[in-house]
Amino acid sequence: MTTLTDDMHRLHSRILDTEEDRRYLFRPRLTEMIDRMEDAGERVPARIRDLHEELTAEAIEAQFDNMPV
Repeated sequence: MTTLTDDMHRLHSRILDTEEDRRYLFRPRLTEMIDRMEDAGERVPARIRDLHEELTAEAIEAQFDNMPV
């Protein structure tokens, strides 16, 4: 495994260990890690891409939760 892959596995574990209502806060870091892996020519696992999509949806939802009505 490469350092990027190791870093991604650690980040993935950290996200999963975080309370669900706060996981979306890791989205920018996960996006950065995905970009770095792609730039290095490494394959990004499907579970990481799925998690990124989930965090994106949660981040959008969080924006609406904080919007005044």
